[in-house]
Amino acid sequence: MPKQMPSEIVLNGRFLLQDVTGVQRVQREVLAALDEMAAAGDIPTPIVLLPAQGNIVAEPVLKSIKFTRTGRFSGHLWEQIELPKLCKGKTLLCLGNTAPVVSLLSKTTRVVTMVHDLSYKYFPTAYSWKFKAFYSTLIPLVLRKSDAVVTVSLAEKKAMSRHYPFLAGLSGFHGLQNGGLPDAVATAFLSDGVPDKEQRGHGIYVGSLSKRKNADSVLRAAVTFLQTYPDMKFVVIGAGSSVFESLSVDVPEDIKDRLEMWGQINDPLKIYDAFKHARFLVFPSFYEASPLPPIEAMTLGCAVVSSSIPSLQERCGDAAVYCDPDDLSSITAAVDRLMTEPDLWENLSQAGRVQAAKYSWKSQTEALLNICEDVA
Repeated sequence: MPKQMPSEIVLNGRFLLQDVTGVQRVQREVLAALDEMAAAGDIPTPIVLLPAQGNIVAEPVLKSIKFTRTGRFSGHLWEQIELPKLCKGKTLLCLGNTAPVVSLLSKTTRVVTMVHDLSYKYFPTAYSWKFKAFYSTLIPLVLRKSDAVVTVSLAEKKAMSRHYPFLAGLSGFHGLQNGGLPDAVATAFLSDGVPDKEQRGHGIYVGSLSKRKNADSVLRAAVTFLQTYPDMKFVVIGAGSSVFESLSVDVPEDIKDRLEMWGQINDPLKIYDAFKHARFLVFPSFYEASPLPPIEAMTLGCAVVSSSIPSLQERCGDAAVYCDPDDLSSITAAVDRLMTEPDLWENLSQAGRVQAAKYSWKSQTEALLNICEDVA
C-alpha cells in the first residue's frame, strides 16, 4: 500500500473529455485504481477537476470519486488558466504530459507530472508546427519545474535523459511501467477459459494508424497474411481508417471483406473481446514507451509479434516473437511461425499470461501516490 497520501491531492481530469487512445487509457486506469483504493478506505478520496465545457467520453463508473466540473474554458486554456486557481496549496497530479505553468512556478502547489514520451521530438514530421512549438516550449518547463516527473518505462527514462541530460541527475525522475488488463476485467474475461488456437479466427492490430506505429507495414503484412490463409480475418482497431489512401496500401478485392477496419473504439471491453478471440497481435512499432496492447493481448492468451525495440523487449520479455520493424519479410515470417508452429503458439500463449501478470495498475498507482507524498 502507499504511504500516507496527502489529504488534498487533485487529479487533472481534462483527459476525460478526450478520445480514448493510449495516454488517455493510462489516465483512466490510474483513476479507476484510485477509486478502488478510496472506496476501500485505504486513501482519502482524491479531487478530480475537469472543464465544465464538453462531454465526458465513455464516462467511467466509479464507486467513490466524484467529478468537479468548473470554469468557462476547455482544453489547454482551461488547464493553463483555470486549473491553477483550483489547486493552490495542494498536490496536483497531471498524467497527460502537460501541466499548468502557473502551478509549476508556484511556491505552494506541488506538481507531479507523467510525461509518457517525447514523440514530438523523435518524430517531428508527424506533428503540426503549432503542436511542436507548444510542446517544445512547455515540456522542457514541465521536466525542469515539476516537483517529480514520472515516465512509463526504464527505456523511455533513458531516452528522455539523452534528450534532456539534466534529467539524469534528478532524484525526482521515475520510470514506472504501465499496468495491463485490470484484475477484475481479466477475471471476468477469463471466467470461461481461454479459447484454443483453432477457435481464434483472426489476427489483430490495435493502435493509432501512424507512421511511427509502422501502420504501413501492419497493413502490408495483413494483406500477405490474408492471401496466405484464406480462412482467417484481420482486424485493425485504431483511428484513421482512411489509411489506405494516406499510405497507398494496395488491398486486392478478393480479401477486402476479410480486412476489417473497426476505427477508433473508446470502449475497452470491445477491444478485450477482440483480443480474446485473436490468434495473434501484430505490433511492429518503430517507437513505443510502455504500450498497452501487447500486455492486454497476452493476458487473454493471444500470442504477440513485437518489434525488437528496447521498450518492447523490456515490456514483453521472453513472451513474444520479435521482428525487425524495418523489414516486412521479418514481420510476415514471425506471423507465419505462429500460424504453422503449434507448439510455439501454445508456449507463447502461456508465457504471455505469466508475463502480463507482472503488470498492475494498482502497483503503478501506489508508486505514484508515494511520489506525491514525497513531494508534499
